[in-house]
Amino acid sequence: MIDSSDRLWSKPQLMEHLEQVALLFESKIFQSSGPITLQSQLIWIELIRGVSDLVQQSALAGKRICFTDEVSPLDQHQDITDLLDAMRQSAHIVGPLSPAQEQFTFISPALNQVNGIGWGHFANGLFFACPHPNERAFFIGRDRVYFYRHLMRAYLEAGNHLLLVTMST
Repeated sequence: MIDSSDRLWSKPQLMEHLEQVALLFESKIFQSSGPITLQSQLIWIELIRGVSDLVQQSALAGKRICFTDEVSPLDQHQDITDLLDAMRQSAHIVGPLSPAQEQFTFISPALNQVNGIGWGHFANGLFFACPHPNERAFFIGRDRVYFYRHLMRAYLEAGNHLLLVTMST
């Protein structure tokens, strides 16, 4: 992924980022209802980072992605941009400290998912649910993001805005 910064990406950087995020959306882990594995966590973290970077770039370019559909103000998220940033801050990939070690995935408090209509509880008793068929909900603590309703929509809105901005410059 392209490093997120306080300056707008060039058109080639934007195109590269859009392509990388599109590949993440097409990953097999999002096409099945399998359990969350280390590999799927890493891909999910990259997807959250990629979409978060994109909405930040859109804000820098003059259009904050600010839809609030099913974004909980109880968790103090103003809009989807805030929610993605909060989830991004909760998910970390820790690199190896020595060549003999593997990289670690650290998600705090914990990552869970519901594919389609369903529910569950974290080990600490926190309840999570998805009321939508044909949707995938990902949870970190109280924060919930939907695959299509949130991630895909934010990607499309931010990407379209940034493409218009780069074409006009």
